[in-house]
Amino acid sequence: MLLPSFEKVKGDKVLYAHASRILHHETNPGCARALMQKHGDRYVWINPPAIPLSTEEMDSVFALPYKRVPHPAYGNARIPAYEMIRFSVNIMRGCFGGCSFCSITEHEGRIIQSRSEDSIINEIEAIRDTVPGFTGVISDLGGPTANMYMLRCKSPRAEQTCRRLSCVYPDICPHMDTNHEPTINLYRRARDLKGIKKILIASGVRYDIAVEDPRYIKELATHHVGGYLKIAPEHTEEGPLSKMMKPGMGSYDRFKELFDTYSKQAGKEQYLIPYFISAHPGTRDEDMVNLALWLKKHRFRLDQVQNFYPSPLANSTTMYYTGKNPLAKIGYKSEDVFVPKGDKQRRLHKALLRYHDPANWPLIRQALEAMGKKHLIGSRRDCLVPAPTIEEMREARRQNRNTRPALTKHTPMATQRQTPATAKKASSTQSRPVNAGAKKRPKAAVGR
Repeated sequence: MLLPSFEKVKGDKVLYAHASRILHHETNPGCARALMQKHGDRYVWINPPAIPLSTEEMDSVFALPYKRVPHPAYGNARIPAYEMIRFSVNIMRGCFGGCSFCSITEHEGRIIQSRSEDSIINEIEAIRDTVPGFTGVISDLGGPTANMYMLRCKSPRAEQTCRRLSCVYPDICPHMDTNHEPTINLYRRARDLKGIKKILIASGVRYDIAVEDPRYIKELATHHVGGYLKIAPEHTEEGPLSKMMKPGMGSYDRFKELFDTYSKQAGKEQYLIPYFISAHPGTRDEDMVNLALWLKKHRFRLDQVQNFYPSPLANSTTMYYTGKNPLAKIGYKSEDVFVPKGDKQRRLHKALLRYHDPANWPLIRQALEAMGKKHLIGSRRDCLVPAPTIEEMREARRQNRNTRPALTKHTPMATQRQTPATAKKASSTQSRPVNAGAKKRPKAAVGR
């Protein structure tokens, strides 16, 4: 299939979005067509994606004699990435979520490729017996998503011919198997191993799939959460969620209800940690204000937040660059996507996620006043940020007093050299009226 040439997509954002849309619809190895794009007087040929690995092939890859320690060239240096995965086990690859800001589909495929139980158990035992510093806790059994192990399309024909970007958005496909029993059995077998004290799940849980099988949520809450479980609603408002291809908050609310219920039954005090993205294409200032109000209502104070950053091969990157929506048919009159750009707006969106930080209050107040939402400033329960204190107002006046005027190449050099204090003194001297009839005082004589 011939894509618009490199020269054309470089100079035309609509053609860029069109080419991106074609690329993302040709990711099913069962029906994907080869792509070709002209670059100058040559053509680039893009092969269809590779056929997914079978369970036997996955097992053979993971059975290779990996050392599970950093290269000797690192010496005794501490490697943060290694510390994170040191005692974790990858149980599958691929993801059928299709989130717009993610490119896992383009790297690993949409079809889940799972290892066998025996292969995973063998690796856990190898970690227990050979990895220095192991204390009996496996930090993660997961992958791109924690709960897609052994899940796949129930229709082989549909799996070979489908061009959907996501198997779960806007709704879970009726062909998708959401039975979590293989995952539950794996968890139970792993935690029964001798020398294993705890199996934690640190990979993100896809909660819209989990609610289809409450048994999984019960198993998770009862045995595999270390106090906090991270999930990623990403936003609360339909505008940005529709561009992210993420489910609405209804699935989150249902998951939270089940998680809280099963945690209580297990006699454990456990909490969900939601992840959100600010400044994603399709997000307006009003959307971020509503998200901030939701966070305050539910008493969340986020320490770490993620401002959207465009990355290669993601649909969200296409939206960011072109202002068009590649999730729908592309044309010069097709849907335009609002993209929050510029340092000030991106800082505002990030600040709204941390509405509780006093350092962000001046910026948020300024934005709320500009949006006609001054009623959200104050000490009432429904307010987002408090009104400025007397000391804050004094400090603002002091800063305004000490600012320098903007200078240009036309500003006289004498003025450029003046400090704010001398400029103010000179200005007051020049503006003082002169008494024409006043006599000059004689200079005092200086004695030797």
